Amino acid sequence: MLNTDLGCNNANGITLIHEITERPAKVPTMVPLAYGILCELKKTMKEAVPVKEVKDSPAVSIADKYSLSIQEAAEYYGIGEKRLRSIISEHYNEPFILEIGSHQRIKRRLFEEFLDQATAV
Repeated sequence: MLNTDLGCNNANGITLIHEITERPAKVPTMVPLAYGILCELKKTMKEAVPVKEVKDSPAVSIADKYSLSIQEAAEYYGIGEKRLRSIISEHYNEPFILEIGSHQRIKRRLFEEFLDQATAV
């Protein structure tokens, strides 16, 4: 039976536990043991405060926004994204379209007026 001692080194804030043996020929002089690190990690995880999951809810409700993205407009009006994109391409010069760089947004109030006058979408 081997006489083994556990040695601990604390370098740079990291605790390294290693085994010191009498027969270094078969077992390396310093064998890192993950058990101590795993125990410390488990202890830290138990002490940690669980983070509540935050849903992506807009700070401003969709009904209060000046302009809507295609995805927001599809959700708000119940019209599919493909259909909204085709409406934008068919009515390219209408005032309800707002271009920001390469992105197209829909001015909510003007689009509602457009929908009020439309008989079919």
